[in-house]
Amino acid sequence: MTSTEIALLLNDDSEKITRIGEIIGKKIPKKNNFENLNEFEKTFIYTDILEDNVTNGGFIQFFFSSAGQFAHEIFHAYLAINAEKTIDILSEAIMLFPQIPVPKDQTIRQRILMQKESNIDLWDELDHRFYKYEDDIVKLTLAYVEKNISNFD
Repeated sequence: MTSTEIALLLNDDSEKITRIGEIIGKKIPKKNNFENLNEFEKTFIYTDILEDNVTNGGFIQFFFSSAGQFAHEIFHAYLAINAEKTIDILSEAIMLFPQIPVPKDQTIRQRILMQKESNIDLWDELDHRFYKYEDDIVKLTLAYVEKNISNFD
């Protein structure tokens, strides 16, 4: 039995997510370096990145930080787990940028965000919609892991 399979046996879904994150995290040599992960593990990590950033500071925090460089990868991760409501919200957030794709360069993203003060109400609205948690990201993520278990560990 793999470590991920053992993690899936835990009783609490949040504990399962935490444990799987720890297992995958051991493969990440430094922050934002995911080259040792396969696409399935990256999907898990990308969903966690958005959840952590938006929950702790909203979409502006997400795009302002280094995590914003993964906006499009995160979008694809949410497609992979079928988080339809979150995909809609993230799409709207991405579309607030004057250029698509969202710049990978953090300094460029920060300049854009600081120029777009008029969009503050739109960012706040997206945050509030995100906080409603219409998609059960934990359940969707666990279903994704279970479906693709051979690609974990």
